[in-house]
Amino acid sequence: MTEYGTKVLHLAYYYLKDRHLAEDVAQEVFIKAYKHWDSFRGDSSAYTWLYKITVNLCRDKARSAWWRRLLPSEDPRASVTGGVETAAPPEETPEDVAVKSDQRDAMMQQVLKLPEVYREAVVLFYYQDLSTVEIAEVTGQNENTVKTRLFRARAMLKELLVKGGVER
Repeated sequence: MTEYGTKVLHLAYYYLKDRHLAEDVAQEVFIKAYKHWDSFRGDSSAYTWLYKITVNLCRDKARSAWWRRLLPSEDPRASVTGGVETAAPPEETPEDVAVKSDQRDAMMQQVLKLPEVYREAVVLFYYQDLSTVEIAEVTGQNENTVKTRLFRARAMLKELLVKGGVER
């Protein structure tokens, strides 16, 4: 939990767009992993196994009837880092840091607008640093399907960013 807790929480947040629900799912992930540790065969890394549990729990939550009635959080920039801020390199000015932060926020807003299958691929690949092979394993998809979804997601993001006036 110490090693992967933050990453699991971020992944759940990207799916559910609600910090409190993401915290609940993250907690469920580690409870489920603890209860079923003896069934972990080691075919994949523990990291990948935890991500698969997280994705499955998020999908279950999103399919439930009560979830469909809820509106996602209006502020996709809600902090899921536990208040930990990273320091900017000393050569950057405060203005540079602010601009980069605004660009990251704008990019994340556009990523959160993608349909779930494309958002999932983007988040796992770019934000969670999983390879296409690992994403295929986590999501239960063919690797070529993952590559196709990444390709289409990039095209959708490019269109959304151009419409939104976000610079690269």
